[in-house]
This record gives sequence, structure tokens and C-alpha cells, in this order.
Amino acid sequence: METAGEVLSETGRVLSTQPGKAVVRIPRSKECQGCHGCSMMDPDQGMVAEVEDRLGASPGDQVRVETRGVEGKVKAALLLFGFPMAMLLAGAIGSQPLLRRLGLGPAAEGLGVVCGLALMAGAFALVYFVRKRSGKQSVRSRIVEILGPSQVGELPQ
Repeated sequence: METAGEVLSETGRVLSTQPGKAVVRIPRSKECQGCHGCSMMDPDQGMVAEVEDRLGASPGDQVRVETRGVEGKVKAALLLFGFPMAMLLAGAIGSQPLLRRLGLGPAAEGLGVVCGLALMAGAFALVYFVRKRSGKQSVRSRIVEILGPSQVGELPQ
């Protein structure tokens, strides 16, 4: 695997194709541990990823795959996990004084947890809708080169 700034380049073998997409098996390396750009993983055979295929690869082809946008993992993790957790804590802790002032003292803790869960769910929904509306993907993998032609019987079943 080569790393050039924010682009990872790896070679793999095409398992199956659909219009504009391919499923590629990529041998697992030390450098890619912790990267979650791949959708599935088979520990014995390597990683399996669904990638964009504009070149028309065929099952069995050896291809070079580039993955862009891996540098934003920390930012994405904070947005996806940190923001909802902060909202959970803010709702659970921050709502209790308000609930006590409203005369719900004995139930303030339980209702505070419910408020925290509601704010956390709202945070997840906000992240989902903002992400869906932007239409961008933070990690994009695509086939950039077909290295070798398909060989019948070469893929393990």
C-alpha cells in the first residue's frame, strides 16, 4: 500500500461487479489497520470493499484501488460519537434543575435521562440529515487501473 497525502493506493482482485461498482478483495496490511473505508472484512482472505468502478473491471481482474479522504477519521468520529454523547450529558444533567423548578423533584433524575436520550437521538438525526443533504462521502474508494485480465478459476471460492 502506498500513502500519498490523503490518498491510499492498494491492489486487489475483483470478486463481482455491478454497473458502476465492484467488490474487491484486498490483502490486509499493517498500514490499513484502523481504517474503516472497507465495508466488510474477511480476516483469513483480507478485506472486501465495494468500490466505484468507472473502468469496467471484470470478476477476476487484478486492479489498483485508491481511497481518498481518510484523513478526516478523527473529525468524523468526533462528529458521529462526541456530539451525540455531549448532547446526552447536557440533556441528562442540564434538565434536572429545570425539572426541579417545575416541581418534579422526585422524578427529575429519571426525566433527565429521558431528556438526555431525546437530545442524543436528535443529535444523531441532525448528523444524518446534514450528511444526507450534503451528498458527500468522506471516504471514496475507486478503481483507477486494471493491472491484469481476468483468469478463469483463479479466485478462491
